[in-house]
Amino acid sequence: MEIRITPEPEERDAVLAAVEALLARDPLPAAYRSGWRLRGVLENVSEAEDQDDTGLPRSSRGATRA
Repeated sequence: MEIRITPEPEERDAVLAAVEALLARDPLPAAYRSGWRLRGVLENVSEAEDQDDTGLPRSSRGATRA
């Protein structure tokens, strides 16, 4: 047995309009489109390029217990 519910024309139009509005939106959150964020990311990238030992492991293990 198969049951299919057919929406009224007004309901169908409302659902289609809602789906179109969702698909038309920018998929990225507003924070990722921020000019401030971009400047901060670019600033950190340029600082990382200036450092010679970025990303290298430490030569010692760090703090030890006495």
